[in-house]
Amino acid sequence: MPHSVELPLDIHEPLEKFLLEHLDLPVLPEAASRIIQLCEDPDSDPRDIQTALERDPSLAAQIMRIANSALFAPVEPISSLQNAVSRLGMTTIRNLSLAAALQGPLFTNRQHEQTMRAVWKHSALTAVFARDVARRVRVSGEVAFLWGLMHDVGRPLVLQAAVERPDLLGCGSESPQLLEAAMDAFHGRVGARLVRAWGLPYPIAQIVGWHHDPEEAGEHARGARITRVADLLAHWALEDGLGVEDFPRDDPALVDLGLPDSELDEILALRQQAILLALGLG
Repeated sequence: MPHSVELPLDIHEPLEKFLLEHLDLPVLPEAASRIIQLCEDPDSDPRDIQTALERDPSLAAQIMRIANSALFAPVEPISSLQNAVSRLGMTTIRNLSLAAALQGPLFTNRQHEQTMRAVWKHSALTAVFARDVARRVRVSGEVAFLWGLMHDVGRPLVLQAAVERPDLLGCGSESPQLLEAAMDAFHGRVGARLVRAWGLPYPIAQIVGWHHDPEEAGEHARGARITRVADLLAHWALEDGLGVEDFPRDDPALVDLGLPDSELDEILALRQQAILLALGLG
């Protein structure tokens, strides 16, 4: 399971100021931005979503591929965008559009490709677990899927800032420990900034920003707890050598969520299946 690393104070303060006040955030691709706008507009309809996708063949192809993966387990193949939008729904199409954006050039860093791949793999698996956990506590699984997908979106942004501004980490700019400490310290708040900049609903920003400290999310604490538990599940599932007995059942977020032990046992037993489902996101 992950361990928090302390960032030295003389690095923490200037880095915090840069990341939260001066960091240039990536712009969401036009097609994905349009889809988000449509999903938030009560007057839009599935045809509007289909039209937006038709204007971006690359995005449409990615969504069709994911829609036909085991992640959504269609009984019959989804053969058209119209079929995809009508069967998956607008919320899921929005989620998949964001998933495509998160895998694009906005979050590519050749110096740290392995780290970026690991962040994506973890985020995809967290989304899968969040959907499952949410459904078991009677919360929308597709909404929770997005919480999991976006929860660590600040990590590649912090990493990119450290690469572009090595002076922010001083002589330790190439230190894996300091880079990890910087991502640990700021990914939540930087991710929340991006969520707001991309026009996603305010609760998502709160959940992304406070998934490590759910009580700070206020009225959205329940969503932050679900995301925290899914995050823990993903870390556990991806770490070799950990058994069911190693999962932290005493974590406050899990205790406060009230997920029955029997339900947790079922989720833990689906470890390999969840990893395979996450691969469907790419």
